[in-house]
Amino acid sequence: MALMQVIAFDEDGNCLGGSFMDYLLPTSVECPSWELGETVTPSPHHPLGAKGIGEFATVGSPAAVVNAVVDALKPLGVRHVDMPLTPAAVWRAAQGRPLRTDLAIT
Repeated sequence: MALMQVIAFDEDGNCLGGSFMDYLLPTSVECPSWELGETVTPSPHHPLGAKGIGEFATVGSPAAVVNAVVDALKPLGVRHVDMPLTPAAVWRAAQGRPLRTDLAIT
């Protein structure tokens, strides 16, 4: 979400990423290696010990990723970059150029 997920439209409302050829999808190159760990702590408030997971992991992680990129670019004078941090957006920020504002992003 923080690095790639964007839907851009041109001035006529046409989707600029209408196929997977135009939409930046993560591949195995962009994904980290995972190390799986488990912690079992049953809930005392449910007869089966079950807990709801919701989407708590999606709340803080995009902001953490953006902050990490901004921290990495701080020596270049970058203080802010809007999501999504596509390769082009990060490159433009590192070059000190403003991001394109002529595309509608949802």
